[in-house]
Amino acid sequence: MKIIGPIAGIGTRLRPFTLSKPKAFIKVGGKTVLDHILSKFTDTFASETELILIVGYKKRQIIEHIKNNYSEKFKLTFIEQKPRGYKDNVPYYWGLGEAVYLAHKRFKKNSIKTKEDDKREGALIFLGDMIILDEYSYVMYRYHEYDVDGIITVMKVPKEEAGSYGVVVVDNNNIIQRLVEKPKEFVSDLAIAGIYAFSNTAINALFKNIKYYLGKRTEESDEVYLTESLQDLVDKGFKIAAIELKKGILDFGRPSEVLNGNRFLLENQSISKEDYNEQNIIAERSYINNPNYIGRNTKIINSVIGPYCSIGDNTIIKKSILKSCVIENNSRLTNVITENSIIGSNVIIENISKDNLIIGDKSVY
Repeated sequence: MKIIGPIAGIGTRLRPFTLSKPKAFIKVGGKTVLDHILSKFTDTFASETELILIVGYKKRQIIEHIKNNYSEKFKLTFIEQKPRGYKDNVPYYWGLGEAVYLAHKRFKKNSIKTKEDDKREGALIFLGDMIILDEYSYVMYRYHEYDVDGIITVMKVPKEEAGSYGVVVVDNNNIIQRLVEKPKEFVSDLAIAGIYAFSNTAINALFKNIKYYLGKRTEESDEVYLTESLQDLVDKGFKIAAIELKKGILDFGRPSEVLNGNRFLLENQSISKEDYNEQNIIAERSYINNPNYIGRNTKIINSVIGPYCSIGDNTIIKKSILKSCVIENNSRLTNVITENSIIGSNVIIENISKDNLIIGDKSVY
C-alpha cells in the first residue's frame, strides 16, 4: 500500500503563521503537525512503504525536512502541484481533487488476482492538518477485514455543526450512499474525518473520476473537490464503508483548533522537571503549572507558565504570565500577560496584556 499526503495548500485560515511556513509545520507539543501524523504511520507501516507527498506552497521547507527526518522510514516521492494563479504574490491551487490525482502515475493498473492483493496494492490518503487519535492499525484492520473496496473515516458531530463539514449518508451496514460537501440543510451527523483507504481498482477508478472533472475546469471554475469524484465511485457500485473513529481527530485548520489540539496533546504528554537538564531548560523564580511542553535551550525567568503552554526551542520568557498558548522557536517575551494566544517564531514582544493574540513569525511588538 502507498500513502498519499496532499500538503500543497497555503493554509489561508492560519494566516499570519503560514506566511512563512506550510500549514502542516505549525508546532505543538514539541513537534510539527506533520511530524505528529508521520510518527503514527511509522508504528503501522513498514519502511519500504512509499510515501507520496503532494507539495506546492513552501515546498523546499517540506522536502528538506522530510528528507532529513524520514528517508530511512519511508520510500519518499515528491510531486509538485502547480499553482493555478497568484493573488498578492501568494499562490492558490486547484484543490484536494487535483492534489490526489497527481499521484496517479505511481499506481499501475495491475492484473490483480485476489481481493487481498487488490487491497494490498491500494492507497491510503491523509490530510496534513488532521491528526487521528485512533491507531492506524485499527483503521487498517477495518479496511482489510471488511468486504469493501475502500473505507472513509468519519466522526459524529453535533447536528448544528454538520453544515461545516463534508458528511456521508450510510445504509444499515455503514456502506456509504451519499457524500455531501458542507450541506446547507441537515442530511447526516457523520462528518468525513480525513483518512481514506482504497483498493488498487478503486483508487484507479477514483483517479479516472477526478480526471473527468479536471477536464471540465475553466479559469472561472472553483477548486476541484474530492467529494464529487467519491460520489461517482459510489454511484458506479464500489462499496465504500464509513468507519467511525473511536477517539476522533485533532483538526489544526484554524487558530482555535490549534489551541484545542495543543491542549489535548499536552494532557497526554507534559514536560517534567526531570527533563530540564537534558533539554537545557532554565526556569528561575518561576512557577510552571503543568501540563506544558518546553523546548530545548529555553529560559523562563520570573514568570508563571501554564497550564497548556507549548513553547518552542531557544525561547526566552521574562516577567510574563502565559496560559493556554502556542509559542514557536526563538522568540522573546518580556512583561507579557496573555491566554489563548498563538505566537510564531523569531518574535519579540514586550509590555502587552491582552488575550487571544495571533502573531506571525518575525514580528516585533
